[in-house]
Amino acid sequence: MRRLQAALWIAIAGLVVPATAFGQNVTADRVRGDLELTDRRIEQAAALVSAVADVRALSELDLARDLQARARTAFNAGQYPMAGRLTMEARRHADRVVAFMRGLPDPDRVLAQLERTRDMLERASDRIQECVEDRARAMLHVAFDMQDRAENAALGSRYLGALQLTMGARERGLRALRLCRMEEDLQDAADRALRRTDQVLSRARERLESRFSGQPLPGPARDALARAVEVQDDARRQSRSEHYEASLRLTLSARSLAHRAVRLGNGAF
Repeated sequence: MRRLQAALWIAIAGLVVPATAFGQNVTADRVRGDLELTDRRIEQAAALVSAVADVRALSELDLARDLQARARTAFNAGQYPMAGRLTMEARRHADRVVAFMRGLPDPDRVLAQLERTRDMLERASDRIQECVEDRARAMLHVAFDMQDRAENAALGSRYLGALQLTMGARERGLRALRLCRMEEDLQDAADRALRRTDQVLSRARERLESRFSGQPLPGPARDALARAVEVQDDARRQSRSEHYEASLRLTLSARSLAHRAVRLGNGAF
């Protein structure tokens, strides 16, 4: 489960590329198929944008097209792992256009909700070990199964389905706790979420600084990262004031902004 969670975070955030997807033995046929799928996603995004000239969607579409062009250049030069990485990043930008134009959930926010549910279920699993209620264990098993399906849906760019599944998994986890006469410890949840967001922010900053090698960050990426830090600071203030639910919402928003900063930086060249 932890491996699947890590793969999901990596695939959407774009901080590194899953080795299973683009290892040294990647084949030309596999990357060619990935390129063709991304072409179709870009065409789908372009068709939606053509009906409404939205600046945000057009910007994402331009990034997708630029990354896809670079992916094809790398493919033609025989650089298959690089081509695979670039076309997957292009596809994520196209997915964002489709999600935005269709009113679907933002992929970054879906990722944050997936992370929160996974963390909650793992904490619940530790606590329910002490419970004698068999129904609670069965319900938690169903919740973990739903969460696995949610994470797989997100990996396949099915963000609405991923969101619905993860929220259902979280509700079952909470019901399992209630069956054992336990409740989610919001203070602990907020503390854990804050620490995880700190890690995401650190990785995002390291990735961007490494990519630009001491040069100024592009404006959109810099602004998104700065805003993420501000929102995380707000989340900490809410936690210190014992407003734990507000702290959770804010730190998840900060995490989404950090993912966005990395994606914007990846599309800068």
